[in-house]
Order: sequence, then C-alpha cells, then structure tokens
Amino acid sequence: MDIREFVNLEELEAIQAAWANATGLAAIFTDAAGEYITGDYNFTDFCIKLTRGSREGMRRCVDTDQNGLKKACLEQGCYKCHAGLMDFAYPIKIHSTGEVVMTAIGGQALPSDQPVDEEAFRKIAEEIGVDPDAYIEALYEVPTMPEAQINACADLLGMVIDVFVNQKYQEYIESAKMQVYSDNLEKINSVIDRIEDNSKKLTKLASKEGILALNSAIEAARLGTAGASFSILAKQQSDLSKQSGEIYSQVGDDIKIISDAVGAMNQASNGESLLEEPQIEL
Repeated sequence: MDIREFVNLEELEAIQAAWANATGLAAIFTDAAGEYITGDYNFTDFCIKLTRGSREGMRRCVDTDQNGLKKACLEQGCYKCHAGLMDFAYPIKIHSTGEVVMTAIGGQALPSDQPVDEEAFRKIAEEIGVDPDAYIEALYEVPTMPEAQINACADLLGMVIDVFVNQKYQEYIESAKMQVYSDNLEKINSVIDRIEDNSKKLTKLASKEGILALNSAIEAARLGTAGASFSILAKQQSDLSKQSGEIYSQVGDDIKIISDAVGAMNQASNGESLLEEPQIEL
C-alpha cells in the first residue's frame, strides 16, 4: 500500500516541521520501501555536511535509516546510529491491516547525561574519510538533552503521526465506501427504470396476445374458409411470445444486476473489496 494514495504529503510534512521546530531534533519520513517522502529538518552539520557528505558516511546513514531498528533488535524507538548519535525510528502501521506504510525517523542528538567518547568519534571520522578535528568540532554543535527526553520526543512524534495516518486512511476507506454506494445506486436506479419500461411493454404484449388468441379461436371455428388467416395469426402469436420471452430474460438479467450491486454495497459496508470493485455490466 502506497501512503501517497491517502495522505497529503504536505500535511504530513507540516506536522514534521512543527515537531522539529518544537524539539530541535532532526526528522525525516520514508515510505514503506525506505524512500524519503519528506524533506529533512534540523539535520546537523555533523550529519548532513560531514557524515552524509562522505560517500561511506552516506552509505552507512542510509543503512541506519533503513535497518537501524533491526540492528538494535527493536520494533520502534531510539537507538545509537552508526556515527554514535541517538536516533529513532517509528514504523507506522494501519491498525486494521497491520501493514507498515511509512517510517518516521530522526534524532541526531547527544544524551547530555552520558559521557562523550571523543576517540570513538575520531575513529569513525577516519573510517568515513572525514577530518577528525572538524568532526569533533561539529559534534559539539549537536543538540544535547537527557536520554529520557530524547525518548519522550521520539514517542510524541510517533504517536502523533500514527494517529494522523490512521485517521487519513479511515477517511480514505469511508470515501471509497461512499463511492461504491453511489456507483451501485446509479446502476440500481437505471435497472429499475428499465424494469418498469419492460413491464409496460409486457402489459401491452399480453393485451395483444389476448386479442389474437380470441381472433384465433374465431378463425378456428371457420376451418373451411379461414385456414390461411389462422396461420397468419398463429405466426403473429408466436412472434409476440418470442418478444415476451426476450423481455422476461432481460428482466431476469436486471434482477441479477440489482443483486450483484446490492452485494457490492454490502461488501463496502464491511470494508471489503474497495480497491478492486467488481465490475457490474449494464
């Protein structure tokens, strides 16, 4: 399922921007395939210019964005990125299906209640081909806050996006249901009109058949002189009967269309088959 089908990405990014401005932490969102679907907010020079600015650093960052939770053996929440900062990832699922449609990722913060291991950061700088002194200088420009606060900020974004996405999905489903109702009600109304028209035709045909049957009886009584006329009347009756049979067949088909349309509406009311609505031919 593509989140773009039911979520306006500009609205999604507005929430992301507001959260980033309020917390000072970095954030970016990806779709279910790991592709970025919003801009990056509050990315630090340490991350965007130095770490992601090197080929190896960028490779490691993309891998962390896509696999950080798995490597940390978590389903959601905060973990240390490859460069040693606190990051987070929150896969957002559709509640009714359990399908992951996007992931909110971000962080880029240092826990203020933990010591900074400069030598470890210098080693990372050397591995990704960045000047260690510049790397350490940029490191001390990274936002700092207690680890519990970083976790709380991450939880807040995850919960807000979860509610937003699921609300939009529910609106999308309800809209799809209403479209199914609308389409099938139009079909039903069209068929009802056709049934009424055919009923009128059947009434007229029945009247004609009655008259011809009466005439046939009269002509049959004149066997000697009206044999040819009787034959003509009999043929006319046969033609009318054929027409009646065709109309009755059409009525039967129309009843099936109504039944199928009602069935589709019942499926819609249960949230079934909304994306692949059965085609009902008129």
